[in-house]
Amino acid sequence: MTIAIDASRANRDHKTGTEWYSWHLIQELKKIMPENIQVLLYTNEKLKGELGSCPQNFQEKIISWPPRYLWTQIRLWWQLLVCPPEILFVPAHTIPFLPLRKKIKVVVTVHDVGFKRFPELYKKIQVYYHDLTMKKIKSRADVIITDSDFSKREITNFYGIEPEKIKIVYLGYDQSKYNLQAGALLKDQGKEVLTKYKIVSPYLLYIGRLEKKKNIGNIIKAFALAKLEQEDLKLVLVGNAGNQYEEIKKIITDLRLEQEIIMPGYLAAEDLPLVIAGAKMFLFPTLYEGFGLPILEAMACGTPVITSDLEPHREVAGAAAIFVDPSSPEDLANKILKVLADSNLRLELISGGLKRITEFSWRKTAQQTLAWLLPKTP
Repeated sequence: MTIAIDASRANRDHKTGTEWYSWHLIQELKKIMPENIQVLLYTNEKLKGELGSCPQNFQEKIISWPPRYLWTQIRLWWQLLVCPPEILFVPAHTIPFLPLRKKIKVVVTVHDVGFKRFPELYKKIQVYYHDLTMKKIKSRADVIITDSDFSKREITNFYGIEPEKIKIVYLGYDQSKYNLQAGALLKDQGKEVLTKYKIVSPYLLYIGRLEKKKNIGNIIKAFALAKLEQEDLKLVLVGNAGNQYEEIKKIITDLRLEQEIIMPGYLAAEDLPLVIAGAKMFLFPTLYEGFGLPILEAMACGTPVITSDLEPHREVAGAAAIFVDPSSPEDLANKILKVLADSNLRLELISGGLKRITEFSWRKTAQQTLAWLLPKTP
């Protein structure tokens, strides 16, 4: 039996949530895949670093495509047409629109359908493309994997897909990087790392794409309010610019916070845990998520978390985070000041977070995913 996996997203240099999910899942599948199953890792260029180190039953399959766009829709489709595997797994939402051979079992991961719930937060072309993709997934996918019970209901409600076809598999986190050791290393290496990115303590931290749907505007407004009580506080926004980034910059300028907000861009993966461990707290009051992976990473580093009072965030954090109304900068500011002032609450959040993360791992994600990839035995 042959399983083909789209590894193109996992192979990107700058990874965000979907890319890291793909990378970690492939790495864990390498460890647990039965030896009698051949796995092809489809990629548009040579696999990089550890991703390219494969066991005997895994094979890198470079399918070149000089144009910048449409690798999935044309080149990957053609490969599947002329050399069809028994199973195709796409861990990044998009499958070819053109017809695939019916004998191929198609398994695809859909992390969320935020573009459908809040189309105004996306570019029109993004909404159109993702919606078209979901309609194709509905008609062709045999199994849809998603990150939370919330996302399963959203997919069902918006696209009328049978709930039985949608399987919930929670994400994990990188235990080798995100752990309490990051806090210990911070004492030795932290100053050098923070200096590299011009980060000044004490600081609040957000990690993710800098765009409107991540509620960056209200984070900034809440920070401005919190600074009225604690003047030395800084805000660090880690991530690349996204949709409506200019509006975010305008809010910073209007509030005269140019010297108080640090935006280092995309951070090296090895530096992230140290930056998280050094933060007073991690802020993740986003408007919409399918899961919320950064919540786990912050908890693993012993950093208190404040996040949106949304269903998927409660699925992830349990009782180990402070929940806020994402539409209220005042609520967020009050909760920030509460955690800063109450050392017992801070310790409770840290302890609760460390207990909560024991329920998640990439190994568990891979095991559950593999169960849905392989045919069921009678």
